[in-house]
Amino acid sequence: MMRAAMLMRWFPRRGALPALLIAGLASSLATTSLAAQPIAAGGTGERAPAVDVVRQPYHAVRTLSLLQERVAQGDETAFAMQKEVVQEIADELKTFPPSVWREPRNRLALIKYALSGGDPERLRAVHAQKLFTDAERPLAEGALAYAEGQRNLALRLLERVNVFTLPPSLAGHVALVKALVLANSDLGRVIRLSDEARLLSPGTLVEETALRLAMEAAIAQSNREKFEALASRYFRRFPRSPYLGAVIRPVAVAMVENDYAEKPEGARWVHSVVHYLDPQKLVQFYAVLAEIGLRDAKLATTINATRMARKYARDGSPEYAWTQAYEGAALVIGLAPEEGLALLNAAEASGVPETGGELIAGARAISHLIRSPPPSLPVAAAEKSAAAPTPQKARADAAGSTTPAPADQYPAAVKIQARIAQIDQMLKDIEQ
Repeated sequence: MMRAAMLMRWFPRRGALPALLIAGLASSLATTSLAAQPIAAGGTGERAPAVDVVRQPYHAVRTLSLLQERVAQGDETAFAMQKEVVQEIADELKTFPPSVWREPRNRLALIKYALSGGDPERLRAVHAQKLFTDAERPLAEGALAYAEGQRNLALRLLERVNVFTLPPSLAGHVALVKALVLANSDLGRVIRLSDEARLLSPGTLVEETALRLAMEAAIAQSNREKFEALASRYFRRFPRSPYLGAVIRPVAVAMVENDYAEKPEGARWVHSVVHYLDPQKLVQFYAVLAEIGLRDAKLATTINATRMARKYARDGSPEYAWTQAYEGAALVIGLAPEEGLALLNAAEASGVPETGGELIAGARAISHLIRSPPPSLPVAAAEKSAAAPTPQKARADAAGSTTPAPADQYPAAVKIQARIAQIDQMLKDIEQ
């Protein structure tokens, strides 16, 4: 009864559940005695016999499933309660009499609980009592092996299970566990199994995890079409997931490596994918995209990402100053040096963090090298100098000195200058 009350307290905080679902929760998550109603038509005053709804193990496991659905949708209260509820269910499962495990729903719920990260102790005990049928045994033993960390054994056992013969809520868990075990070996199967898991368990933490796993596999495979489909689905369906932070950087890296934001249509696609995020998360995403773009010399990506981030950052905030620093760094190396320096100055005046200060100093130094490179000798003088080395050079050569030529000090500047006109046109197209 305590858990039902807890659930009813936090569910409304993220929007009330439909009345029928609330009624279902109230009846299934607690032991309830339904009083019989008078017979209206007969008028005899007789009452139908009372029906006792006795709490079963599958009721307890359903509590965890409902809670994890709320976690996937970004319910912070549910996320905070998760470990506590998992432990409470483990304690409760120990209190049920042996007779309840003769009910198939309860045995399958026990398997689902173990696959959901629950304590496998009760599953181990029921398995030792040989209460699982021959058809259920590979599933039970596979779940037990997975919960105990024996991943290879778990896969061998679960491979004998056809997920489409199981109840959908359990089938999704089994498909996901198979995908997790295969994550570092068979990327094609990981994607297929993850697709099965999310289709069998829509709107759940299983779907959220399956999408993350499949995206990682698609990125590793360089499967651009699949990555685009999965990224679009993930950000649309789970924009408030507590695990979003684990998704943002690998997605941003893939977008930069594939030049998505270097062209206008790509930049528009990127925003169509992530616009479901709240403003704070949008700033976070575009900040990561800008940082990676600058590291990879993708200047159009960096400038576009910083400008998008600035639309959602609060004026005068550290995030706003950060966007100025990164855009300024991208601009000073060729596109618009004066505008870039002005942005760097504005960011510095706003008080960027220490790392931002280092970025500003480095950008200014590169800008100076590009605009005022070290003087080079005329060709004839250089040939003469090479033919008749000075005494100082002879002494340096004897000492093993390898002083680089001035041009070697700024090779990146040469490459950047060659791309200025092309990137400038791209930025104009993006702004349109």
